[in-house]
Amino acid sequence: MHPQVANSVVSAQILTGLCEGLFVYDPYTCKPVPALAESWTENGKTWKFQIRKNAKFENGDLITAHTIQTAWLNILDPKVNYPFASLLDCIKGAQNYRLGKNKDKNSVAINVENDFTLIVTLTVPTQHFAKILCHHAFSAVHPTQLDDGKKHLGKYVLKNSKNAFIPISNGPFKVETYNKDLIKFVKNPKYWDKDSVELDVILIKMNMKPDDITDAFNRGEIHWTNSSANINDIVGYNTIQYSPGFSTEYLFFKVEESPLNNAEFRKALLLAIPYKELRKGYLLPASTLIFPLIGYPKIKGIEEYNKPQAKQIIEKLNLNEKDKTVKIKFPDTSYHKELANILKNAWTEIGLQVELDFVNYSKYYPSIQKSGYHLATMTWVGDFADPIAFLELFKKSSGLNDSKWKNDDFEKLIMKANSEYKQKERYELLAEAEQILLDSSVIIPISHSPSINIIDLSTLSGWYSNPLNIHPFKFIKFVPPKMLPGIVKR
Repeated sequence: MHPQVANSVVSAQILTGLCEGLFVYDPYTCKPVPALAESWTENGKTWKFQIRKNAKFENGDLITAHTIQTAWLNILDPKVNYPFASLLDCIKGAQNYRLGKNKDKNSVAINVENDFTLIVTLTVPTQHFAKILCHHAFSAVHPTQLDDGKKHLGKYVLKNSKNAFIPISNGPFKVETYNKDLIKFVKNPKYWDKDSVELDVILIKMNMKPDDITDAFNRGEIHWTNSSANINDIVGYNTIQYSPGFSTEYLFFKVEESPLNNAEFRKALLLAIPYKELRKGYLLPASTLIFPLIGYPKIKGIEEYNKPQAKQIIEKLNLNEKDKTVKIKFPDTSYHKELANILKNAWTEIGLQVELDFVNYSKYYPSIQKSGYHLATMTWVGDFADPIAFLELFKKSSGLNDSKWKNDDFEKLIMKANSEYKQKERYELLAEAEQILLDSSVIIPISHSPSINIIDLSTLSGWYSNPLNIHPFKFIKFVPPKMLPGIVKR
């Protein structure tokens, strides 16, 4: 639950109750709304924030401009690869400091004018800067807990509460209980906007089996759950909320590993895949990385199947025996085993050997940050509704770039797009960058994952389906039950 380290959908949702930065997500639109920033001005490159004078941590310590400055400089620490640090590269001096090219942290243009005024200077006008600052990674962190992020980096602790990190909250709730089965939130009396928070307690139950979740929801003991329940056994069709999510499941190649460092070899692998079989059964099959946003140009996706051409490329490459082996690393689930077998059969037919390595889900994502494999899988949910939330993953300096792919033309287009204020022109540049990524045979899009939530909205309000599938706890409250359609009250 350390906000600078957490990188799962579950953690992001939990942290909406505990951590705030200058902005938070609007529960309906996901647009930035002010949180610790009482007001701000900006002229394109310079942003000036006034911090609320009544903003405090749960222990009563004041949150000041120094708190934000220290937290952001910590996430940029060149000695630690914090997952979302590269999102601050738009700040003048941030990238050079983060990459160790300039060791002077004072060179980063995050400046304190006085205790409650923070001034940030960007390298170029960045249209989506406020959206970035909604992310939990840029929340206020109590100064005594900044170093704790290093200890928890790459670790999964929700199922092992023994050494779990519990943040000193500055959000609407604070943690009262944390064990392997339950996290209990209680209302935070020190929260700056406590009068707007209507829930007194939130119980987050963990490690429950799908049958138990389903039964508890049907009995009214659980008010909200996700697709972990048995959907077909849920009583009340109107409680199941399906919505398109700003997310994509895709496979990616580790391009620093031979023979995957050869673009022609990767192209052959892609041409050999029967995409209809690979993507069958999905509600929203994907051939591109980015979910089709309104106004975002349509580009050519990955869907060409040409086994003879794939075979021809492999023969032409004249590979040695070692380079004829492709190593796949997937989570140990029946779904991923089925996916792996489709790929294994396809690539065996063009003269290659395939080794399969299935890893326990709780250890999977830390494992793919290391080397020793050629292909892995990822489901990414955009942290804000903008194409850069996905393209950022493939910048060469990104701490999230597990593929290790890099391309100068891609980088130039991203940089140019970041300085473009007109959305149409900006989207065109980002679409060009995405096309370079797809044409480089680095990823294999599978599907745009829909969000599935099970919640009784006849008794709860402040929860809305939205593209990011993030629902700030602050806004959720109980309301008098509404009558279901077709029910007659006497």
